[in-house]
Amino acid sequence: MDQSSRRRAAVCTFFFCLIFFSLIVRLYCVQIVDHDEQVLKRDKIASGIVEIDTPPGPIYDSRGQLLALSRPAESVWINPSVIDDKAAAAKALSRVLGMSEALLMEHLNFPRSKYRLIKRKLSPEQAAGVRRLMTETMFKRGKKEEQEKIGLKTEYVRVYPQGPVLGPFIGHDAEDVAHKEGMERTLSKFLDQPAKRIAVSVDGRQQITSIPSMALVTTEATLTIDLLLQRIVEEALEEACAEHRPKWAVAVAMDPRTGEILALANRPTYDPNHAGEAKAEARINRVVTFPYEPGSTLKPFTCAYALDLGLVRPDTMIDCENGLWHHGPRALHDHHPYAKIPLSDVIKFSSNIGAAKVGALILGQKRLYECMKRWGFGERSGVDMPAEDPGLLFPLSRWTIYSETSVPMGHEISVTPLQLCAAMSAIANGGTLYKPFVVKRVASTDGAIIVDNGPEAVRRVIGPKAAKEMTEILEGVVKDGTGKKAAVPGVRVAGKTGTSQKIDPKTHQYTHEKYIASFVGFAPAEDPKLCIAVVLDEPQGGSYYGGAVAAPVVGKILQRGLIHAK
Repeated sequence: MDQSSRRRAAVCTFFFCLIFFSLIVRLYCVQIVDHDEQVLKRDKIASGIVEIDTPPGPIYDSRGQLLALSRPAESVWINPSVIDDKAAAAKALSRVLGMSEALLMEHLNFPRSKYRLIKRKLSPEQAAGVRRLMTETMFKRGKKEEQEKIGLKTEYVRVYPQGPVLGPFIGHDAEDVAHKEGMERTLSKFLDQPAKRIAVSVDGRQQITSIPSMALVTTEATLTIDLLLQRIVEEALEEACAEHRPKWAVAVAMDPRTGEILALANRPTYDPNHAGEAKAEARINRVVTFPYEPGSTLKPFTCAYALDLGLVRPDTMIDCENGLWHHGPRALHDHHPYAKIPLSDVIKFSSNIGAAKVGALILGQKRLYECMKRWGFGERSGVDMPAEDPGLLFPLSRWTIYSETSVPMGHEISVTPLQLCAAMSAIANGGTLYKPFVVKRVASTDGAIIVDNGPEAVRRVIGPKAAKEMTEILEGVVKDGTGKKAAVPGVRVAGKTGTSQKIDPKTHQYTHEKYIASFVGFAPAEDPKLCIAVVLDEPQGGSYYGGAVAAPVVGKILQRGLIHAK
């Protein structure tokens, strides 16, 4: 080897040694000096964050029957920044998703967008169609491309197995809590869980390689509603609506011993599975949102309070003036002329004059106002349902000489069907007003109890003696009075009919053409298990009296429902 070759060999050897030494130094720095920093970089590159949606929890009735549940559904997204032929992509997506090409082009042309959710909660057929598109060239990611062009995301859709049964009460789900309705809105703070963020391992192309196992904890709600009784109530109310064709109708059933709401039905109703197709009036839960003048169903509460104060007895004679009585500038009438009759018959035959005299002459304005307040009228009951209306009870400062005779007859005051049922439940249970409730329990799947409701007494309104006397009087209403059609063979039924005139919005006077028919009662009278209120607005077909229209509905519900009552 000549001198020049040896020099070149020496230079090459030097540079190779320098490079090798540099690598050794670099490895030393990476493995020893900067070890912790490099581990952090590696972990950052090899890990990612995935959001997992937690489905809203189920809702059950008191017997464990499903009223609402969440079902997985897929949504499709696109990455417009890596889709080249946007017109062809829009055409292909339009065929699968049933969306207009123009709308899809808006998504595809969205500036600098890498993620566009274009349709949510696909049908199984649409999801399968998207999967087929993902294998086509225009949507398939190339080997050198780092980002996906299209994908599916799992979300959840709310399903209501009972359909229109309980529709306005259970409500429906929505993305925005403000747009939810019914119990779905009330329970959203318990059942809706935020998406969970979990760390996952990814490869160099940011593809997930492994997901750690995790326990998915959700919550579930159990209501006081008894679906067996609910179906009985729905069927009875539906039959009445078919026969009498009212503008709207409601029925609510409670356990008078606890305040539990066991069933409630509305007509019109709707199917929450197709909430977007329902009219606004069909989504209203009128049991708590529609106050009305109760008419004669209010008479027992005035008289029961007078009984409790010792101002009257069931056999106290009330002069009903043979059907015409002038009080101040006002003339009051009865449907049938009565002379002197006992207080029990004032209720049994629903004498307006008799009830007005108890309110105006025996109680007086101040005690009559206190009476209405103690039964819970004019204020919200506190029930755990949304949009409860307090009804209307004017403050005493606004009462006139007309008020002291109007209120005892159920005019110049408005109540909700639930308020009426809760007040009658107080007579049934011996005089205690209970707070109505419908959420029995909310619990998480890990066993934690979040809500556990039970009976909550609001106040004692009357004593047991007065409650027993009024119960016996109300039994007479069903046995011999205006509520005969609520009778159930072999069962002691107590209750009161109501037929209230509606006010004409044009004249602001009571009309003789439009009425609200109602009945509220309970059974068995000696040991009440069910208290039921039924209200029908403007029944058609000739009969509009509460005894003829609403009382039979209560009778049908009691006849079948008492078999299932606990």
